[in-house]
Amino acid sequence: MTGNSFFSIEKVPEARSGGATQAETRIYNERLVLSLVRRHGQLSKVDLTRLTGLAPQTITTIVNRAADNDLLLRREPLRGRLGQPSVPYSLNPKAAYSFGLKVDHRSADLALIDFVGEVVALEQTTFDYPMPDEIMAFARSATARTCRKQKSISQRRIAGLGIASPFYQGNWDDDIDAPVGRFEAWKEIDIRTELDEHFDWPVYLLNDATVSASAELMFGSGLGRPDFLYVYVGHHVGAGLVLDHHLFAGRNKLAGAIGDVPVAAMEGAGTHLVALKDCASLKALAATLSESDRMRVWSSVDDWRALDGHLTGWLERASEGLSQFIVTAVSVLDIDNVVIDGAIPARARREMAKAIRRKLATAFLGRPESFSVLEGSFGHLGPVIGGASIPLLIRYSNDKDLLFKE
Repeated sequence: MTGNSFFSIEKVPEARSGGATQAETRIYNERLVLSLVRRHGQLSKVDLTRLTGLAPQTITTIVNRAADNDLLLRREPLRGRLGQPSVPYSLNPKAAYSFGLKVDHRSADLALIDFVGEVVALEQTTFDYPMPDEIMAFARSATARTCRKQKSISQRRIAGLGIASPFYQGNWDDDIDAPVGRFEAWKEIDIRTELDEHFDWPVYLLNDATVSASAELMFGSGLGRPDFLYVYVGHHVGAGLVLDHHLFAGRNKLAGAIGDVPVAAMEGAGTHLVALKDCASLKALAATLSESDRMRVWSSVDDWRALDGHLTGWLERASEGLSQFIVTAVSVLDIDNVVIDGAIPARARREMAKAIRRKLATAFLGRPESFSVLEGSFGHLGPVIGGASIPLLIRYSNDKDLLFKE
């Protein structure tokens, strides 16, 4: 496992707000206001009073303080309505910044994003095998270089570093063509704790698919949608879950570990059960390819034109397996949206979403709300942007499921 602790509470004491005291209530209300403005793009004090149920004078105090602290920007008044012109407020992109670190079986990315999710800086590296010392060295050096280049960004505006990584990396011996025992080092080290000791800001660790769902929740296709299941097609296939506008990571931070879910696959004239990861992952695609084409899958995310013949068959198998899983998930979770994303070209992502829509065309006709299959917004950058979203989520949102549990 990449780490046995998920964040250092000592560095974020204000994050533990359960609304139990007056100070905690104030923090929660401030975060509620910021979350609503993020969700709607811009809101006036009147809008916020209506949406929160808080007293007008309380909203005025919160909004004025947030504007004074450069968290909110005052926009031009909206004229042409009855009464006084309405003054909307939006998030200030320069209010806060956050680093994200993505680790997978072939590469690592480090990104700095601003308060609205725009990538300010991005560094990437590749390797034959993901070793903890190499990844930590990359994280430290890339972060230092980014800070030197972005001198206008105050260190106090950096909310933290979020690590997006598959868990149980000690088991990668069976998953990557590497010498036996190569990954034993992952069983001896907690990468989150090691990096947390190096930086002044807090460091967080969550599953890569979970944090990718956070990126969609805060900045992408899921923004403003109350619930959705996020599916990320990468080396394996994983998922993240958003319920009532909140990221649900699960008690063990493993909600969305869908790779081993059994689905029916065609074989000859009959069907048999396979794990979802064996039909809907890039590893499953790579297994059908030559060595040179396998390297294209891992290294050329935007150019798979040479794979068209194999790609068509894989997209059919993957979309069929995912459609079966989605039917089950919807029946259990009562959600109205699925977001399909992954380390695949935009065209392939679009074709996969289209195929799933077609297969589910009649599956949910009896639901009171329409069901949507959406394309993700970030592709292969989803995990690194998602990792960077976690410190912003924890410091500036009212996400009770992720933040306020003991």
